[in-house]
Amino acid sequence: MLRASSRAPPRLRACVATRARHPPRLARGRSARATTHEDVFVHALVHALGAPALDRDDDEELDAYVARALAGRAVDVSRVARIVAECAGLPEATAAVATVKTPTREARAELARARGVASALFNACVSAYNRLKDWESCQTLVRLMEDDAGCAPDAVSFSLAASAMARAARDGEARAFLLAAESVLKRGIRRNKKKKVRVDADAWLKVLYERDDVAAVHKPAGMLTHSSEGAGKSPSLSDVALAQFGELSDLNGSDKRGIVSRLDKPTSGVVILAKNNKAHAELVTQFYQRAVTKTYWALVDGEVPLDAGGTIIEPVDGRPAKSDWEVVETFVGDRWKYALVRVNPRTGRKHQIRVHMASVGCPLTGDTLYRRGRAKALNVNAPKCVLDSLSGGKTGTTFFLHAGETMFDVAGKRVRVNEPLPVEFSDLLDKLHAASSKASS
Repeated sequence: MLRASSRAPPRLRACVATRARHPPRLARGRSARATTHEDVFVHALVHALGAPALDRDDDEELDAYVARALAGRAVDVSRVARIVAECAGLPEATAAVATVKTPTREARAELARARGVASALFNACVSAYNRLKDWESCQTLVRLMEDDAGCAPDAVSFSLAASAMARAARDGEARAFLLAAESVLKRGIRRNKKKKVRVDADAWLKVLYERDDVAAVHKPAGMLTHSSEGAGKSPSLSDVALAQFGELSDLNGSDKRGIVSRLDKPTSGVVILAKNNKAHAELVTQFYQRAVTKTYWALVDGEVPLDAGGTIIEPVDGRPAKSDWEVVETFVGDRWKYALVRVNPRTGRKHQIRVHMASVGCPLTGDTLYRRGRAKALNVNAPKCVLDSLSGGKTGTTFFLHAGETMFDVAGKRVRVNEPLPVEFSDLLDKLHAASSKASS
């Protein structure tokens, strides 16, 4: 059973104490996890199917639940699309804008919100049909999403449908669908005026895994994942990868060629690259359906009990998010306290690990963006080894987070890609360990 140390940060003590009373099944997680539109949609779908209520497991994603609900039932896809639109409030929001000459700002904002909700629900339904191996319904639902509901399909929508076609050995349909997707996704995209960055061969990336259509590389800390994240004279990972491999997917746009999921600039570790759009669609589907698992290592501030850990359920940017974490080692000096933690994000929100560790009172060492309240006073008397490691750039631009392991599927086989801690991170841990041992002796 987890125990809360009286010397641990207050929010961490509360978090640990709560998990101790409500063990691993996380029966209380639903209220923190589910959003209102998901609940409304689930009830509406079950009612429309005329099926008995289906219990939804605490950890079950919406698309997996919808797949169970639809399995073995003949349901017209257009009916599912109407349920999505109604649960998102699209008819009312659309009417409020279309029936007046000059819609109010509030009405336009409500329509944008409704379209956002509908798009998320549509993608969950496309993924459900993907799980059911029904590629035709995937294709139809993406078409209805744009033509009838007025929601622009995104790279996830097209990827889910295209991968369903490819998995069903409908390669011709998948290629045609992805070609059509390119023109749709490029609408309204301004051409990147950034000058092409020269990439020298000595800057090439360390290749951790490679096949004809997929590669995994090491991203060094301090490198942008793609050029659209910001300006700079140094080449991004996408720039280097394009020069190194010669051809990469462009489903996410020419500025993000090959990029399926990104890492923050200060984060190091494993990044998966797609060499063509078919592979990109398959990888996006695996990420969406939680088939990709990632393990991160992070150095955090604060005194954390060695037996602390568990699951953090905390929304990120208003979206449900979940991370599993555990303490690997603690470092305690006279006036400073740090911990090395291992984190497995169960969802893939931007800055998720940074937000979640800060939410339990243990922000990443060097990360100033999510440091709130009492956390600002943590380790103000940091040891010299930490100060030296953080002195390489502006405050907040250096922290210690490493994507050390990624697992995904390639050609029906499970692939595990590992990358050890970078030298700078590993050396800092050695110095903290030595300083901690000296302080305790």
